[in-house]
Amino acid sequence: MDTVRETTSAIKLLEQENIPYTLHSYPTENGPVAAVDVAAYFGYAPERLFKTLVTSDHKGGYYVFCLPAEKRMDLKKAASVVGVKNLQMLKPEIFEELTGYTHGGCSPFGLRTKLPIYVDHSANNWDAIYVSGGKVGYLVEVQPKVLENLVDAQYAEFTK
Repeated sequence: MDTVRETTSAIKLLEQENIPYTLHSYPTENGPVAAVDVAAYFGYAPERLFKTLVTSDHKGGYYVFCLPAEKRMDLKKAASVVGVKNLQMLKPEIFEELTGYTHGGCSPFGLRTKLPIYVDHSANNWDAIYVSGGKVGYLVEVQPKVLENLVDAQYAEFTK
């Protein structure tokens, strides 16, 4: 954990709610970009590092999905989970406005807009998982239950 760090909305929320977490940082200039590369950089099992993806439906609904780094989201399964016909990845031009985060640094914690959050059921296989700390280069290590308790996340199956 860095001794000097930028506070993000995710970190503020965790601290405000007295949630135990560990911050891990990695280099962003010429450093790992893809979630699987970040996991490899730290030597973590990619199944424990969860990337955060944001989707939309054609009616203006938005949904957040957290899934293991090495998995891909199945948009048909994800649409079924949220009860809509189709989902698409959120357009970049509204991503930051909606979430408060930049692409690649989106955390399920501290989102600007309260959105439904779904976490791959495999998170429960671990005592702790890693999710974005709200900035490219930051990961927070938390217990999976924190997602359920703090941001009302639901567990589901939506990966390939």
